[in-house]
This record gives sequence, C-alpha cells and structure tokens, in this order.
Amino acid sequence: MVFLDSECFDDSRECSLTLKYKDIFNHALRKVFYNQKLIILFWVTNAVLAVILSLPLYHLLSVQLSHSLTANLLSSRFDYLWLVQFQHIYSVTLNEIPFMIYSVVGVYTLVQTFYLGGLISVFNYPQKNHISDFFYGSVRYWTRFFKVLLFTILSFALLFGLNDLLGTLSDYISLNSGSNILDFYLRAIRYGILLFLIGIITIISDYSKVLIAVRDEVAVSKSILQAIIFIKNNFILTFSVFLFIALLGALGSIMYNFINMFIPSTPYYFLILAFVLQQLLVIFRLFIRMYFCSTEVVIYKDLSAHTIKIKETTEMEVV
Repeated sequence: MVFLDSECFDDSRECSLTLKYKDIFNHALRKVFYNQKLIILFWVTNAVLAVILSLPLYHLLSVQLSHSLTANLLSSRFDYLWLVQFQHIYSVTLNEIPFMIYSVVGVYTLVQTFYLGGLISVFNYPQKNHISDFFYGSVRYWTRFFKVLLFTILSFALLFGLNDLLGTLSDYISLNSGSNILDFYLRAIRYGILLFLIGIITIISDYSKVLIAVRDEVAVSKSILQAIIFIKNNFILTFSVFLFIALLGALGSIMYNFINMFIPSTPYYFLILAFVLQQLLVIFRLFIRMYFCSTEVVIYKDLSAHTIKIKETTEMEVV
C-alpha cells in the first residue's frame, strides 16, 4: 500500500494536499529564487523600452542645452522660465510624446503577456526551468493569453465606465445635500469599490492564465469561467494572498520614496545613487510580479489537485 504524508485512509476518508499560508509563501518563494535568472531578462526588457521612450526627450534636451550656459545653471537650481520656453519651442514635438508613451505601454503589456506564459511554465514544471523551456512556454500560450488580455482590458474599460457613472451620481447627491462630509464618504466608498474590483479583475485574469497553462486548456472562455468559480470557492485564500503580496509591493515603494527624500540632487554623484536606488525598486517590482505568479500557481495546483481515495484491502482479498 502507498501512503501519502505518512497517513493511512479507509473507504470513508479522502487524501488531499492542502498547504497553509506559510507553506504557500515559502514554496512560492523558493520557486522565484530558483528562477531568479529570469529577473535579468525582465529587467533588460524594461530598460530597453525605457531607453526607447526617453530618447526623443533626451535628444531635445541635448539640442537645447549642449551649447548653452543654461545647462550649468540648471545643475544648481531649476529655472521655470527656461521650462516654459522649452515647452513653447518644442510644443509640436512634445505633443507627440504621449502617443509614443501609449505605444510603448502597449508593447510592454504584450511583451509581459508573452513572458508570463513562460514564467507559469517553469513554475508549473520546476525541473524544466531552462531559458529554452521558458520561451517554449511563452510561445505555446501566447495566443490564449492574448485573448485573456483582451478580456481584461474590456473588463477594466467597463469598470472605469461604471465608476464614472457612480461619480456622476455621487456628485449629484452631494450637490443636492450640500454636505461636504457626505461627499467625502461617497468618494471614499466609490474609490474603495474601484480598488476592490480592480483587484478582483486582476486575480481573475491571473488565475485564468494559470489554469490555461497548468491544464493546457484550449477554450479561453471556459478557462475564465472556471477561474471565476475557483476564486469564488477559495475567495478568502486567493484574495488574502494577493492582498498580502500587493501590500508588500506597496511597502517597497513607500520605502523607496522615503529614502529618496534624503538623497540630495547635487553634486552629480548623488544622481548615480538615486539611479541605482531606482533600479533596485524596478528589480523589486519584477520580483513581486514573479511572486504573484508563483503563489497563484502553487495555490491552484494544490487546491485543484485530484482527491485521492485509498481503499484498504484485506488479506483474503489479496489471496
């Protein structure tokens, strides 16, 4: 007879593997550290897109300041008159930058969706965590993950549209009541609901992708529905783990802003320190994103594991 976790079961008992919170976080953390080389890939991708985004503005600033004494003055204090002149001279070019930002954000979202397929693959099969396995998973699940991305974008669009309607309704109620306290509470409730629903949509999107990769599910709509059911049945666990990691990421950002307050802007070598600190924040956020994915894979695989029934056999049955 085979025993699971050193326990024996009769006909009326069932065997299932259920991890505690500590086990989930520890197991997921080990998965992240075993694949920490992927953070380098994510960071390089982030850096390349950031350079592409900053090159046009860098070119304008270099043309404006390379042969000007203003550059020396700006190193010691900021000149708002120069900023107004700069915006006026390059107004046409600067108006094009937001469209470039939207384009880079769109490309970044698609690239991250592509990477997520490989990330879930190596978390699902820890023994296959080579870079070739990572890209194989990225290519394998790209089309299905893209469909989930479209569902997520549509859900967010509907959510923010609903939020605008609620905002109009709350403004109408506040104006009729003439109470600032009521307006404050209505806004707080509205933004609280908005943040909660953003989290729910994000969790549904993440678990849909996890379900697709773990089960190798082809039907995307079916996977989304199954993910919703899975989250509903395990809401406290899935949402609390998601919330804990989100707060962990927020804590890192708060610590960065707090430390950054004490870094002076001059002399120049302090800018290098600020840059290094900023890159550490980027790496930390990439780690948090991997941690999100890892915990979701661990939770889904554990809670969706098939329940095993073990029937005892008597000596007479064996004979």
